[in-house]
Amino acid sequence: MAYTSEQKQRKAATTRVVKPRTPSEITLQQETFANAVLEGSNLSNAARAAGIPVASAGNVLRTNQVQMLIEEARREISNITTLKRIDVMNLFLEAIDMARTMADPANMINGADKIAKMLGYYAPETKRLELTMDQNLLQNKLRSLSDDELADLASSRATVVDGEVVG
Repeated sequence: MAYTSEQKQRKAATTRVVKPRTPSEITLQQETFANAVLEGSNLSNAARAAGIPVASAGNVLRTNQVQMLIEEARREISNITTLKRIDVMNLFLEAIDMARTMADPANMINGADKIAKMLGYYAPETKRLELTMDQNLLQNKLRSLSDDELADLASSRATVVDGEVVG
């Protein structure tokens, strides 16, 4: 069906131009909501505190602006409250110095012990043993032994003969 010029003009006048959305600034309601969530409120109470309908609390929480605000606040809190390994090490070293000043060798040893544990000096060592012999040949040789020969080998009564396995 062909449109007349009058119909085309009428359609163009009623057609809405869709503008691309740009990220908006964080509103006061969103900021209040995010702060309430960070303080430990559940979504319903956070929505009430911000003046947002309770039914839309989940949607507000999922908005990019609120997510970015919560993530930034959590990162700041983490940086402030995180006790790092070096901080603990410095505390132990200070305690060792105090024990040295007080001539208390037991607490000096205790502090050194804790630092050694922190640094992993008491962790078990792992040794890796690599066999250079072809494991299939060894497996086949063990399978060919009789039960008595295997029992002798297991009880360490068998003699070991150096040599080369020919297969």
